[in-house]
Amino acid sequence: MGAQERDRRRSERERRRLERAKRREARRADPAHPSRRELAAAITWLRVVPRRAWALLARLWREERARLAVMGAGVLVAVLVLALVGAGQAEIVGIVTTVALGALVLAVSWDHRTAGAVVVTVLALSLLGSLAGPRWSPQPAQDALVPSTTDTRIGGPVATVDVGTYDIRATEVSLPQEDGTRVDALLRQPLGEDGEPLTGTLGVVFMHGAGTHTWRGFREQAEALTSAGATTLVPDKPTQDYTLTERDYELMADNYAHSIDYLRALPTVEADGVGVYAESEGGFPGVVTAGRDPDLAFLVLASAPVVQLRQQATYAAGTYLSNVGVPEPLLTAVARLLGTRELPGGAFRYADFDATSYQQRITAPVLMLYGTADSSMPLVQGPATIWRDIQAAGNTRLTVRYYAGANHGLKLGHSTDGALAPGVARDLARWVTGLPATASAEPHVAGATPVQDFWAQAPGRARWYASGDLMLAGILTGLGLLAASGAGWALGQLPRLVGRRGMHLPDPVGRWTGALALAVLASWVLYLAYVGMVARLALSYSSNPWVSYGGWLAAQLTALLAVVILVKLVGRIRLVRGHVRHGRDEGGRWLTLPSAAVLTSAVTGSVLLLAALAYWGLFPMLG
Repeated sequence: MGAQERDRRRSERERRRLERAKRREARRADPAHPSRRELAAAITWLRVVPRRAWALLARLWREERARLAVMGAGVLVAVLVLALVGAGQAEIVGIVTTVALGALVLAVSWDHRTAGAVVVTVLALSLLGSLAGPRWSPQPAQDALVPSTTDTRIGGPVATVDVGTYDIRATEVSLPQEDGTRVDALLRQPLGEDGEPLTGTLGVVFMHGAGTHTWRGFREQAEALTSAGATTLVPDKPTQDYTLTERDYELMADNYAHSIDYLRALPTVEADGVGVYAESEGGFPGVVTAGRDPDLAFLVLASAPVVQLRQQATYAAGTYLSNVGVPEPLLTAVARLLGTRELPGGAFRYADFDATSYQQRITAPVLMLYGTADSSMPLVQGPATIWRDIQAAGNTRLTVRYYAGANHGLKLGHSTDGALAPGVARDLARWVTGLPATASAEPHVAGATPVQDFWAQAPGRARWYASGDLMLAGILTGLGLLAASGAGWALGQLPRLVGRRGMHLPDPVGRWTGALALAVLASWVLYLAYVGMVARLALSYSSNPWVSYGGWLAAQLTALLAVVILVKLVGRIRLVRGHVRHGRDEGGRWLTLPSAAVLTSAVTGSVLLLAALAYWGLFPMLG
């Protein structure tokens, strides 16, 4: 290698080193995040804005009352137009307040344009979030069906045997379903002194909730009933058309009807003495069955929601999160999530299944069992709803029992494993085996006092542009645009591998664009991580203010940083375009077509994702 070649390479290395140093210096002098100078300017802006705003308004009042009157008339016309198109009072106030504040901020921020533009952008996002969907607005619950005594024992003059009196024979059987398939089931029969099944017994078919699916479920309840003299049948849960997004409770009731027919056909069971034990979600096919079948002997609803699943889920989420302690915007986000109805393919349509028409045809006696530690069920509203509905059929035979400290599985503690809470097995067995005398026995409502702070109710609907399918499309489009811009930028650098010039965005537009995309994605990651941590706290019945409020603040600050970068980026793009347009920079167009596509994709995707964050409450909501 000659000396000339070594000098050339040394010169090239030195040139690259100087370019890197120059870029580092440029990044330090003009960072994507707020610089110290900008932070100081923002603090100054906060100090001077109130004084400037007051001075501006005072000057308008003193010197330009005519203009002020015209502005007031314009506001009045806008209010009237909004009212005519159906906007509510809160919406009108939010829109007018936001526009007025935004105009005022811009008018007094002539020398602090970045700070003023950030405030206006945040106001716009806040308005979008405030108007796009329902808010968290629970209605206080009213007392109903108050227990008359803490003793849960079932009264009545009829004599019944204790749980554990009879030995049990368990037999696996196979039952047909509506689609021609078969499911397994476990038949339990009480045995007499001769070792043969008792005759003339009542029969109980068990209907699964969301937590159990096979004939191995309900062991404690089924054994308690059988050992007290009833014949029980626990089938596998019907899963025809049963998925996370699709459920048909009427079809489920059709499938459970085969289990009822099987028990009625047994020679040891009274044909008119077969009833249903329905747990949790199983309460829906349970009331469908009871409403359809006038010969059903009884209905037991254990930890049943009764109300629509969308209402119950909203109540459960609100109760859990209130116990954890979270900012109210997160409760609003829950209301918006559960208020989403327009999903692709009609997913989760079963959340609005209304069993009222079936409940109003129930003529069989009903027993309802709840644990007072079950935060997921409307403990007061559920029995009150059943009581109201069954009276439409002239039915007044309702018995309600609340068990102190019992959870959703009617067991103590947080686990659904283990023994039933004290009194559950005894009361269940006596009520069933003592029918019909126990159906009307006093007390009708007994046990620990239930607590329900607010009614379970479905959230309102989102605006058409924030409906489930469009919201999902917006988020996916935003992510897709960011991914496309990243891929386009990477492909644009391939020419550098052969020593040619790659895709280029003027400095600092390029690095600010990358910073914007990363900040927006970081906001979403922090938001979703925060929601996951809060959900874990709720499910573990614990609280942590550092997580509940600190995590929310971290996500909000990251989203605010993304807005700052967006404002700076848009301002710099306008500045660069202005320089080129007025001939202050050498060369022609400031962007090639591929570079413009990458920049447009990144900015548009970021704006879409920020708008989605506004819908989910990450920016302060107005009103």
